[in-house]
Amino acid sequence: MATATKRIPAGHAELSQPAVPALTAARGEYHCECGHTLRAFGLGRHRLYYEPGDTRLNNPVMNRACPECGRGLQHKRGQ
Repeated sequence: MATATKRIPAGHAELSQPAVPALTAARGEYHCECGHTLRAFGLGRHRLYYEPGDTRLNNPVMNRACPECGRGLQHKRGQ
């Protein structure tokens, strides 16, 4: 059986870890006025919110409202 050699183009570093843990490490937190904390990714209207326990990031908060109290979530800079 032949052994395959992985070739990496010049100027490109091999990633030893998947990209998702890097995003998780750089995540932001959003604190609602009621005290509920959500994980926030992105900026402005492209911001997504997740419950802290959602480790797979597959169930974002969809209605732009805090799941605890119903207040609107910040979606623009300064709002």
